[in-house]
Amino acid sequence: MVALETIVVRNDAILDANVGDETVLMSVENGHYYALTATSRAIWERLKEPVCVRDLCADLASTYQTPLETVEADTLEFLSYLEAQKMIERRAAQD
Repeated sequence: MVALETIVVRNDAILDANVGDETVLMSVENGHYYALTATSRAIWERLKEPVCVRDLCADLASTYQTPLETVEADTLEFLSYLEAQKMIERRAAQD
């Protein structure tokens, strides 16, 4: 399960493309397409480089002027889903 101190990044095997106001993801491994809109798209964009989930949530809360607790709960749920689908990977903390 993804936690606030987890460092995550996109799985390089996931293909993505912008289609109108959505980002469409394709998992070749499981043959599924996913459509991201609004906040989920913003999260996906921020996962280009490894990021600590706590920092990601703080950035999103500031950007969307939303309570941090709400952002943390929603983001952890979404990232856990992405991890279960093998669309993101964990990285070790940099010293």
